[in-house]
Amino acid sequence: SRTSYRTILWRAFLPLFEIPQFVPAIPHCLSRLWTRGEPNINALRLLVNLSCCPDMVPYLLGAKGVSGLLRLLDTDREEVLLRAITWLLCTSSAVDALHLTYDRIACHNQPFDALPLSLSTQDPFRNPAHTLYYSIYGPKSREELEQRANELTNHANPDVVNKAMRLLEILKNIPPFPTLGSQLNRL
Repeated sequence: SRTSYRTILWRAFLPLFEIPQFVPAIPHCLSRLWTRGEPNINALRLLVNLSCCPDMVPYLLGAKGVSGLLRLLDTDREEVLLRAITWLLCTSSAVDALHLTYDRIACHNQPFDALPLSLSTQDPFRNPAHTLYYSIYGPKSREELEQRANELTNHANPDVVNKAMRLLEILKNIPPFPTLGSQLNRL
């Protein structure tokens, strides 16, 4: 629809000085991604809109990861599946285009000072394994994402097939997440 296109277009051109206004919404959105065991379509809508702005993606990826994230791709609800694969595609496109690695988003893996401690979902110890980046591109997660995207290339909906194929192509350009032990080797 025209309204959703305008919203996405507006998010894609969000001025840098306005980004801090949206950052506090990220942990709330991620914490509401699953409601009563079901994917929350409104949270997915917001994630798609935020991921359409490449400058927001490092903030998204620095947020605390969500358990069961890739189960979004297992749904029978086509609207949820389309939004989930669109979100992962937009996020991965930004990671590829901006050459984002964990080292580049690590500064966003910290508590939000503006939020009460109970709502701050960032890791106070800055463990990379607790980030959304790791939940998507960590070794096991990435393998699972590639497997699920590969399965979706046989989906009945051509939009899902197209996005899954594009996601697989983009994932080839994203370097593998270094094992957590490899960082100790630098010491």
